[in-house]
Amino acid sequence: MAQELAPDLRHPLGFDIVSGAFKADPFPTLAAMRDAGPVIPIRLPFVGRVWLATTHAACLAMVKDNELFVQEGRHAGRSGVPGFAWWLPKPLKVMTNNMLQKDEPDHRRLRHLVDKAFARRDVLAMRGGIERIADGLIDGFEGRPTVDLVEAYARQLPMAVICDLLGLTDEDRIEFSAQAMKVLNITSSLSLLMTAGAFNRMLDHARRLIEAARHAPRPGLIAELVAAEEAGDRLNAAELLSMIVLLLVAGFETTRQLIADSVILLESQPDQKAWLLADPTERMERAVEELARHASPVQMTKPRYISRDTDFFGVSLKRGDIIMALLAGANSDPAVFDAPEALRLDRFPNPHLVFSSGVHFCLGMQLARVEAQSAVGRLYARCPDLRLADPRRIEWIERLGVRGPKALPVVLRPGAARLAA
Repeated sequence: MAQELAPDLRHPLGFDIVSGAFKADPFPTLAAMRDAGPVIPIRLPFVGRVWLATTHAACLAMVKDNELFVQEGRHAGRSGVPGFAWWLPKPLKVMTNNMLQKDEPDHRRLRHLVDKAFARRDVLAMRGGIERIADGLIDGFEGRPTVDLVEAYARQLPMAVICDLLGLTDEDRIEFSAQAMKVLNITSSLSLLMTAGAFNRMLDHARRLIEAARHAPRPGLIAELVAAEEAGDRLNAAELLSMIVLLLVAGFETTRQLIADSVILLESQPDQKAWLLADPTERMERAVEELARHASPVQMTKPRYISRDTDFFGVSLKRGDIIMALLAGANSDPAVFDAPEALRLDRFPNPHLVFSSGVHFCLGMQLARVEAQSAVGRLYARCPDLRLADPRRIEWIERLGVRGPKALPVVLRPGAARLAA
């Protein structure tokens, strides 16, 4: 019998985790990847050959160890930031200066500044305002027999919320939204290069907002971060710029996918939808946790470098190699979740890793939860009889690390957009 070869980055496994076919039904591939090992070699677009943690235990261990798995190349005998090629256009390289690409103590310093700004806001108290935004968007459905729920609702709601948090005007929101969608439509090296112009316009707009906040500050996070910089709170101009763009883009991308994915799941499983709508006030919070776990709209972490030679879950890793955590694999691991392929809206406990864990866990985790709960709740309160226009022909975004539909046409039956009591 032939001896099984040890995992080796020189021989990456050929799993497809980008195509529409994978996004439509990821569970068989995720199971096969876990069967191949808790840590496997794979080749990914843009990033190249990387190690990938596939199980819940391996993913959790990876994201919690920020000394062994680092963001900055200088801590692993490399240069630059993992996943960012040397040939990236200058506008895109600006984003390597944000807190997601920093190790301690810089990460803690930058995170603390944003945490302080967020701490001044009671996210739960924002629910009423978020629901009003949702209702305003649903009002726009009136008289329309079909609606693209991604464009008209799932994208607009979180964009409006994050722009309001940042202190942007409606005109700023329109401009940023247009540029952000171009930046987020990266599916190849060519499209990456083609987004440089949009990214540059986004950065120029952010610079103008920063200058405006210095002279006539509006309420919002931009003014608060500018004030922190001017107070000598160790936030330089480049960090301020990348922080604002990061908050804008990250502030709506995950929630956009989660809202759309949730509707797809609820419409495909009417018994679960009926259970939720029988008592949405009491059941929505738990339901959204399960919808997030099952959909896993963010499927993997950003790349990290391995800081030293080590043995990790039985695999020999080398200093300077790149590793990522497959969060979608963790969220469907049968070692942690009973019948993980089943959608069980009453699932509890639900220790998913949708928002990661460790020092780099999602800053906007609580806001994303409230947005999704509000978006799903108001949509079905106002449009309980909506249905997918063609559930067999959903076109999925073919981009690494993201799961969501490009568009989601829904049919609105007469009286669907009624006012709820």
